[in-house]
Amino acid sequence: MHDYHLHTHFCRHATGTLADYARAAVEKGIDEICFTPHIPLPYHETDVPSEHVRMAIDDFSAYREELERTRAQFPGLGILSGIEADWIPSEEAFLEEFIGRGGFDFVLMSVHFVASWPSDQWVFDFTRVRRTIDEIYDDYLEAVSTGIASGLFDSVAHFDLIKVPGRPLLATHRARVLGILEQVKRSGMSMEINTSGSRKEIDQNYPSDDIARLIAEQGIPLTPGSDAHSAAHVGFGLGRVAHLPFVRYRGRRMVECPRGVS
Repeated sequence: MHDYHLHTHFCRHATGTLADYARAAVEKGIDEICFTPHIPLPYHETDVPSEHVRMAIDDFSAYREELERTRAQFPGLGILSGIEADWIPSEEAFLEEFIGRGGFDFVLMSVHFVASWPSDQWVFDFTRVRRTIDEIYDDYLEAVSTGIASGLFDSVAHFDLIKVPGRPLLATHRARVLGILEQVKRSGMSMEINTSGSRKEIDQNYPSDDIARLIAEQGIPLTPGSDAHSAAHVGFGLGRVAHLPFVRYRGRRMVECPRGVS
């Protein structure tokens, strides 16, 4: 089993060192992990003050150094270098440059902000967006689509993060969702099964099981992620989805898992 979505103290809103997470993975029988700190976004207004949101630019060298120390400390554990990169069109040049020089194994694409909304308005708390829920879903899905089209990323993180209880995306946006799944397949990207929603009020994975079935029908590769923000969350809920045909990454290249291994 592997876990490709882990946040640590470098994200400022998560806790624990990389070694804490690696130790938890070994104890839980996980054979490979990928750290995915939130990418620095030095020009984004939400990141003032940035210390509450994500890794700072000046943290990156320290992240890489701690990663190498953790690899040496846990030689039997696969430890990949990743990043969770917010798609924000106004920062495309920065994203391309940072990702290109980062030497990453895996780059997750996330949409936490929508360009037409207030700059500090997170997608999972759209209290100040003067739009109907259907229009909010439209805005979010359009942002996801443009991020995929950028070609900067390897996998789509927590695809239906925008959803609220009682308003599943497929109920009103099925055609749009199917179109995005087709786009992902054409792009050669994968999609994440993110189990963190089961720790929250929504009480279901991102994406929901009905969307996950559509992803499987399309033959889109999958990656597993607990979206851990503490060592205790490493591997959370992944046992329940271990039957899925997950892929792995090396140097941003997708590789198939050995038969019988997820």
